[in-house]
Amino acid sequence: FSSYLTRAVGEILKDGGGPEAFPKLPGSHLKLYSPALEFVKNILVVLELDPDVEREVAMLKKSLFSQLGVQEYSSQTKWVNPCASMVLPDLFCTECNEARDVNLCALPPADEDGVISNTLKCIDCATPYDYDVVESRLVEIVQRKSTRYQIQDLRDSKSGQVAIRALSKQSESSQPLQNDISQRSVRSEMRILHNLSRYYELPWLEEETKGVLTSYADS
Repeated sequence: FSSYLTRAVGEILKDGGGPEAFPKLPGSHLKLYSPALEFVKNILVVLELDPDVEREVAMLKKSLFSQLGVQEYSSQTKWVNPCASMVLPDLFCTECNEARDVNLCALPPADEDGVISNTLKCIDCATPYDYDVVESRLVEIVQRKSTRYQIQDLRDSKSGQVAIRALSKQSESSQPLQNDISQRSVRSEMRILHNLSRYYELPWLEEETKGVLTSYADS
């Protein structure tokens, strides 16, 4: 098996490819550069689930990362789920009257022709969901998250106490202030929602997320 993986990695390296080799999916949230590296990381994270082959996997990991020219314990070798999650709770199907929590980033299986549909369908009766309802609820999420970020408290970075002085950059104890919700986390969520708007062709959602991302980029 190790020799097969070594050959497979060699073939991927030979084929080349960079960021453009990765598909743009609604859950895409990482900047990926090397198909070979991501292939190795995904294979290893599955093999590591079996404690009976721990030693063999450790040797395989060292060998494959060496083949890629990457240090085994560098940050590049850490596996992170490449697919984000955006669950819309209680999405109602008007045909079968079932309500389900739907992960909008999880794509359905490909059909017989290998095509993945970008239509949201009920898993029970295959009826498409009402896109107006889906878009309206997602826009509401965008507005709620944006408002929550704007009106949040600032806290003393040392004590954690809520700041009471308006328009001040420091607390009463002269410590820098910090947000409960970071701008980075809000931008990350907005990018995922923006990806969803483009994948499922939701223009209102795209406009809302684009506006929020633009305003945060300028701040």
